[in-house]
Amino acid sequence: MPSLLSAHGLSFELPNGRELFKNLNFSLKNEISALIGPNGIGKTCLAQLLAGELEPSAGIINRQQGVTFFSQRQSPPKISVNEFLMAHEAWSLWREKLLDGIHRESFCSNLSGGEWMRVRLANTLDDQFLILDEPTNDLDQEGRQYLIDFLTNRKEGTLVISHDRSCLQSCSHFLELSNHGLTELSGTWQDYSLFKENERAKMQKALEIATNEREAILTKRSNLKARQEKRNQEGAKKALRGGMPKILIGARQRQAQATTGKIDDQTFRQAQAAIQQAVTAFKDIKVDPMMYVDLIGHTVANQKLVAEAKNFNVYFQKWIYQNDLNFAWRGPIRKAIQGKNGSGKSTLIKSLLGHEFSTRGAIQRGNLKTIYIDQSCSMLDEQKNILENVCQFAATDKASVRNKLAQFLFVKDSVFQAVASLSGGERMRVALACAFLSHEKPELLILDEPTNNLDLPNIAFLENIIRQFCGALLIVSHDDFFLQNCNINEVFNV
Repeated sequence: MPSLLSAHGLSFELPNGRELFKNLNFSLKNEISALIGPNGIGKTCLAQLLAGELEPSAGIINRQQGVTFFSQRQSPPKISVNEFLMAHEAWSLWREKLLDGIHRESFCSNLSGGEWMRVRLANTLDDQFLILDEPTNDLDQEGRQYLIDFLTNRKEGTLVISHDRSCLQSCSHFLELSNHGLTELSGTWQDYSLFKENERAKMQKALEIATNEREAILTKRSNLKARQEKRNQEGAKKALRGGMPKILIGARQRQAQATTGKIDDQTFRQAQAAIQQAVTAFKDIKVDPMMYVDLIGHTVANQKLVAEAKNFNVYFQKWIYQNDLNFAWRGPIRKAIQGKNGSGKSTLIKSLLGHEFSTRGAIQRGNLKTIYIDQSCSMLDEQKNILENVCQFAATDKASVRNKLAQFLFVKDSVFQAVASLSGGERMRVALACAFLSHEKPELLILDEPTNNLDLPNIAFLENIIRQFCGALLIVSHDDFFLQNCNINEVFNV
């Protein structure tokens, strides 16, 4: 299979001198390839290089056909959907399905996040070689399936930057970008997952062996030193009993101390060598950053009100819910809120949070300490840095907040990065820090599409947090893998 897009010796350095990657070599063919890696590692920059939107610091990119880059985010213009799509002459059945239910005369700026994503996809997918950056973000289950069906039946090459496991299952070629460079693997998502498990197990074993050797050497060092000191003490006692002159006793003690020092120095060097071996083994494990903040939350009594709706509906040109909403949620509920794009999921959440709309019926949230993070992380101030944003929510001083930000992978001077310059996953981590470092533990956690911009390791971490969270939980998500791993066993459809 001929190469459609290839890179040789590709390197890229940011204007501030930070080197994102160096000497990458790979090729892409007529298949679905996936680009995987932790947030901030440089995946989007690599995609922009391949599309010609950025120039490499070094290396060559060969393109056998046109390449288009589909970005994660694009502000919707204040024009109608029809006007936005006017550039397209040919329409496929798949595009018609993708646009099903979207009013063509609606302004793009009035669409929901998922509807706007579907319109953008419909306007993009005619191109020959596509690079799609998180294309399933905001898509409902139907939209995701249409996209996956399109990709699997597509004849031209595609590179997908994604952490969506349902999307990754359609890929047959994987590029993993890490702090150690680029690794290529052909096969299924299951093959890639098994490769990663074996790689981690191998490196972890090497680290354990090196650590055990270091501990054994340190124990030996301690034992040798204790035995030598005991011999030194016994020799000094014998010398005193035998009437040996003090000058000779002093000389013998200095000689004994020198012997002890030699033992100390020799075993110390051995210990240091073992430590270095352990450090080397650790560095050979590719860095998959993991947040490790402790969030358990407060329990919620079984009969305590979480939220209630009575014949509730919201009016936007029409009543958005086909049937008025009626529910009474109490105690430590764990619910996923689902529905098609534009069905009113986010509107329901905002109504619970007190946003005012044109409504009928009644809705209320119980008196609970609530954490809410929406899909755009709108709680963040774009003009402020990470530390300034978190300090607005935290009850402690800046020094304490800065120390705790390490739990969210923001260390040293990285806390002074402007929020506007962060990747999607980094923004989500800042929003989580703002929420979790607030002075009160939450009773109710509300998340709106939380996995959209998180990498796979941090999705796994978030899943672990949610499994342990003992308060009430409402999650808007179409990621079935995520919901299953979070032990979400109830779905509320709107």
